[in-house]
Amino acid sequence: MLTEYYHAARYGAALAEMDWYGILKLTGSERASWLQGMVTNDVQKLAPGSGCYAAHLTPQGKIVAQMHILADEDALWLSLERTALPKLVQAFNKLLIMEDAQVEDCSEQFDILSVVGPRAIAVLETWLDEAVKLEGLYSHRSFDGGRVVVSDLGYELWIQRGQADKVLRSLSQMGATAIERGAWDVLRTEAGIPIYGVDIDETTTMPEIGEKGISYNKGCYIGQEVVAKVKYIGHVNRRFVGLTLPGSDIPELKSPIYKGAKEVGTVTTSLFSPGLERPIALGFVSRSAYAPGTEVEILSGAKRLSATIVDLPFRV
Repeated sequence: MLTEYYHAARYGAALAEMDWYGILKLTGSERASWLQGMVTNDVQKLAPGSGCYAAHLTPQGKIVAQMHILADEDALWLSLERTALPKLVQAFNKLLIMEDAQVEDCSEQFDILSVVGPRAIAVLETWLDEAVKLEGLYSHRSFDGGRVVVSDLGYELWIQRGQADKVLRSLSQMGATAIERGAWDVLRTEAGIPIYGVDIDETTTMPEIGEKGISYNKGCYIGQEVVAKVKYIGHVNRRFVGLTLPGSDIPELKSPIYKGAKEVGTVTTSLFSPGLERPIALGFVSRSAYAPGTEVEILSGAKRLSATIVDLPFRV
């Protein structure tokens, strides 16, 4: 089934129910100015209908949660992994003092559907019975009963809770193939997208996964000094990378990565890529090994598997 699902996502239209994501809603007259001091990206420059990727950090610069922030006329919407949601809500509640900003967990009000593939736009427009009319990553607009968002992999539909099955059936009748979480994971892995609780956590700093989501021109925010210091130094001590492997062995999760006799990193995600026709992995490696083209070995159980460091996203 994975081959069928993957083919739909690469050459047709595929949809997945993203029940591992939750949604927060921020309201109040000071929501943007308050959130500006909480996250790594520039929220105050967002016009209604636009969005950005960002993270909330600890004072030590570690990631509490990564998120996509969408701006509306009267609210800011945050979508993020449910594994990080309780910690983020707790942190926000502690940091809200006198500001006119309210945080509401809307996770049980919506279902999020991922719609991907070259025919995704045609399927959505047929279902909506109107043009999507969205340009730019994280641009979005509401419609009767939900919201459509341009995502990293294609599009997302935010649907009122309880309507997901009906919408899934409708989209399937219009030519989209419903896929499982495993197939979606292949797509996000090939795209080099880290998942909180799988690839990244509170041991990860934002610069280790790249500069996407960081504004160096905005005002102060929690953890900024650590992020700015890395920028000033000019490099990180470890980096989130891709690895390709010959053969058919898929390394075990948490397998150590070696360069020669020295341990230089860890595998966080591993699977078979139908697009590359080989096993691939995501993980963190130290500065001595993170240059693309570096040959390493992964100790997976009793096996030593050869691997090559590559830039993300993978070239599928």
